[in-house]
Amino acid sequence: MAQTSIHIEAVKTSSEVHNKRLKALDYVRAELTKNNSYWESDTQKNRLADIKARYKAATGQQLQKKATPIREGVVVIKNSTTMKDMQKLAQVLEDRFGIKCFQIAIHKDEGHVHAKEWTPNLHAHMVYDWFDHDSKRCFNLGPSVMRRLEDELPKFLNMERGLPSDRKWL
Repeated sequence: MAQTSIHIEAVKTSSEVHNKRLKALDYVRAELTKNNSYWESDTQKNRLADIKARYKAATGQQLQKKATPIREGVVVIKNSTTMKDMQKLAQVLEDRFGIKCFQIAIHKDEGHVHAKEWTPNLHAHMVYDWFDHDSKRCFNLGPSVMRRLEDELPKFLNMERGLPSDRKWL
């Protein structure tokens, strides 16, 4: 059975362009792009402006420049994973951890060549509002919470949990 994992980091400025496939990429098989899915309830620009405005209203201060209130998780999926599966996962993560997903992109067109054979890199990008509006700060999910988050993935994606790593992702 395939393994799943999630890698979360601060969102990059090129994220939406990549996720929506608004730019040609040399590691993408264009004939497979039709198998991708995309959902959003907000744009990253709008969400960031909203977070900044609410923070300013609540504290009277500007959000710190080094704050990362929007983060992106890349989840390893299998070919049969659907947008409905990812949306269910997003709801569970919001209910259990408070992080609200507002964009999901399923990519089934990326991959790499191994020994002259193309190997797909099946994954989904989940873009989160990582801002805890109750405490007016970004969530600080420690290692134990991140392990619990990793434990939730296989339950909803019908996959095995990836092996734990010492690598510092978040």
